[in-house]
Amino acid sequence: MAPTKNIQVPAQTAQAVDYIEFKNRITNTVINKITEMQKGGISMPKGYSPQNQIMLAFLKLSAMEDPKTHQPILSIVTPQSVANSLLRMCVKGLSLDKSQCAFIRYGNELQMQPQYQGIIAMAKRYGAGDPQAQVIYQDDVFEFGINPKTGKKEVTRHEQKLANIDNSKIIGAWCLVPYAEHPDWDPKIEVMTMAEIRQAWQQGATKGESGAHRNFTQEMAKKTVISRACKLFVETSSDAGIYDDAPDDAEFQAQPQAAPIPLKEADLEAIPPLNAETIGEAVEAPETAPESTKAPAAAPAPAPAPAPTQEQPFSDSMFDPDYKG
Repeated sequence: MAPTKNIQVPAQTAQAVDYIEFKNRITNTVINKITEMQKGGISMPKGYSPQNQIMLAFLKLSAMEDPKTHQPILSIVTPQSVANSLLRMCVKGLSLDKSQCAFIRYGNELQMQPQYQGIIAMAKRYGAGDPQAQVIYQDDVFEFGINPKTGKKEVTRHEQKLANIDNSKIIGAWCLVPYAEHPDWDPKIEVMTMAEIRQAWQQGATKGESGAHRNFTQEMAKKTVISRACKLFVETSSDAGIYDDAPDDAEFQAQPQAAPIPLKEADLEAIPPLNAETIGEAVEAPETAPESTKAPAAAPAPAPAPAPTQEQPFSDSMFDPDYKG
């Protein structure tokens, strides 16, 4: 077997390629890598089809545009970052089509980030039940503590009156994540102050100043604490039972988050930037075309990539900063 190496894609090349060639070469590379990983012992979550999710994700990616320049995103970002984002999506068992993750552009790099729905979906694969969150208002009676034997948080009392409910007087939120099949087990508890919640919002594009954050503060606070509680549930749970025939401590969470994932197919290194003019006309085209009938690709100048120092997040739905919390 040839040694696996990182993809290194040139920033600029002399010729652009058409959409179908670009799509087929990247998706085939990612699917082949997943097949190789499965042979090596990595398992996909039960009921998850990487091939279907990759195709659905690529279809949505082809319709995404930069909000400022209206250039197709696929003509700006590097093929390496597209492939790595698709691979990370599959290894985590997420679906872009179901809004469980977002593909965010930073300069000319594409990154996959789990979203609120995806974090809950991952927690449920690890045995979580439905998370329950409550907002704590200024005049509520709220008591919690730390169990000295387990070191875990425990909410012992929360009393709330209708008159207390006021978005301008939220002082915190808490979430309980039970075990779906073991309701008698101690649930995971997360408690956050409003200062912590707002600090989490500061990590996102809107800095907590979006219409949703201003008008539905209580719901956004709940989402933030649910997201954090579900992350805690995933990070402290065993992988046993979430995969088909997977042993304990499988490598589901072991993939790198920042460094490029090694992909085997060397021909991805040579994929030039995408010819943006071919995206619209090819989205509904057949999956493949015979080599003998394919016309040579046009050769317009590649679309200039934005300066890498300027962070420009995007997604096909609103990017919600509390998902990082």
